[in-house]
This record gives sequence, structure tokens and C-alpha cells, in this order.
Amino acid sequence: MSFQLDRGLFQFEFTDRHAILGVSVNAEEINIRERYQSIARLLHPDSSHWKTDEDRKLAVRLFSRLITHAYGQLSRQSQLQEQIIMLELLGKRLVEESSQIQIADPLCQQLYQSGNDFEQVYDRILTQLATQQYSDLNQSAVVINQISELNLVYLLRKQLQSVRSTPPTAANPNNATANKETTSAELNKPSPIEGALRRAEDYMSKKNWLKAVPEIKEVISVDPNNARAHTLLGLVYLYQQQITMAKLSINKAIQLAPKDPQVIQAKQEFDRLSNPNAKVANGKAAPKKPSEGMFSGLFGGKK
Repeated sequence: MSFQLDRGLFQFEFTDRHAILGVSVNAEEINIRERYQSIARLLHPDSSHWKTDEDRKLAVRLFSRLITHAYGQLSRQSQLQEQIIMLELLGKRLVEESSQIQIADPLCQQLYQSGNDFEQVYDRILTQLATQQYSDLNQSAVVINQISELNLVYLLRKQLQSVRSTPPTAANPNNATANKETTSAELNKPSPIEGALRRAEDYMSKKNWLKAVPEIKEVISVDPNNARAHTLLGLVYLYQQQITMAKLSINKAIQLAPKDPQVIQAKQEFDRLSNPNAKVANGKAAPKKPSEGMFSGLFGGKK
């Protein structure tokens, strides 16, 4: 059985780990841990809840393929904070694309149409869905998709409220020094997008393409015009010999930043690896593997 997760935030190629665990996007670390522990007890193969071997096997697959990975990310404070900021960025994108968003689920429509109490409505509906999320394993993917759509609507409502209620910021000369220090610290701290791209580059330097892809796609989900992300994704596809997908991603990067040295270098690497007639100086075919120069230039040295 495949777990098709393609609604809500998943449709933006964003891994909605909160939906997988059935916790609020505002959940604290302790709430996430408690939810994970309750799911672990429920999905344990020795649980009396499962009557057949098929159910036990499905419970193990759900736990190993979805739950463990989601909790592994959200259980680390730094990763949790990055995920929260990525969700905020995605919320801003949802506002920009709100005219194209279709809300199909009745519960999600209820949240969208709710009044100023939408926070309470969100929590109530989420609790209702989470209660049944892993009671019928054959419906778990359906409920995860529902929760992700609920999260989408909540982020949209929250962002819309923020836009409408944010007051202008008044200058306070007494706080000028403190503000400069804070601004300096913030500038020196990598953004969540930068952090995700750095992790992707690290995975790529180790030729771990499968782990690099989710990091890159999450960046694209919140920043569709990030040339660096499209460049890296194109290279990942290229090194996995998915030439058509590589061409699409690298062409997108060229459209966004045609003079960027990284983009130019990626295009040269694409031409080298995708051209079966490429020759080197001695007349032999060029090796069809990532060049040392690409690893050194893009990822800070091959590891």
C-alpha cells in the first residue's frame, strides 16, 4: 500500500510533518513528543488493537516510513523552529495565490468561513481528526491529507489576519542600540531557506541525492523563484540520470538568474553529462559522472 500525500501543504511539495503526526502547527516540543509516544504505542505490532498480521505489518510501515521521519525533524528544537518559519513563509505564498486555492473538505471550509474564533475552530477540528487518524490504517493517508488541508487553511487565515491587523512600527530612539545589535545578530544567522540549502549541498557533496531532494523541494515550495534551489535540484536529477527533469530545473534556474556563476557552472555540467558525443582531449568519451570541479565549486569541496 502506498501512502499518497498530495493535498493541503503536500501539493506544494512541502513535507507537512505536523499533519503526519496530527499536531497543531503551533505545537510545542512537549506536545509533539507526547503525540509521538501515543502513536508509537498505538502502532506497536504487539498492540491489541490489531487483529491481523496485515494490520500489524501496515502499522509498522506507517511508523517507519512516516511517523519516525516526521518526529525526527520536529523533535529537534533548531529544526522545529526552521519548520515553523518555513510554514510562515509558505503562509505568505498562500495569500499571494489564494485565488487559485480550492478548499474541498467540508471541515476545512468550516474553518475558512469561521469568524475571529478561527484559532479555536482549528484546534477543535484538528483534535477531531487526530483522534481517528490512526484508528483505521487504511484511511490514515486520507486523514493526513485532511489535516494538511486544514493546516493550509489555518496558515492562510492567520496570515490574512496578520496583514490586516499589523500596526505601523513607531521609532523609539531609546531602543536604537538594542535594535542595531538584534539586527546584526539576525543578519549573521542563516535563514531557514539558507539552512535547508546548506543541508542539501552537504548531502550532495556526499552523493546522498535522496536526502538532498526534500530539503530543496521545501525551499522551492516557499520560494518558487529561488534560482539556487532550482540549480541544485537540476544537478540532483542530472546525477541520477533523470535528464529531462534536470533540463527543466536548470532551464528554470537560467530563466531566473542567467548570469549567476553557479547557474552557468550547472549548465556546463549538464551539457557535459547529457551529451553522449562529448569528447575529451585524447578522443575518448568524457566520463559520465559528477566532475570534481562541481563538488568543489558548489559544495565547498568533495567530502
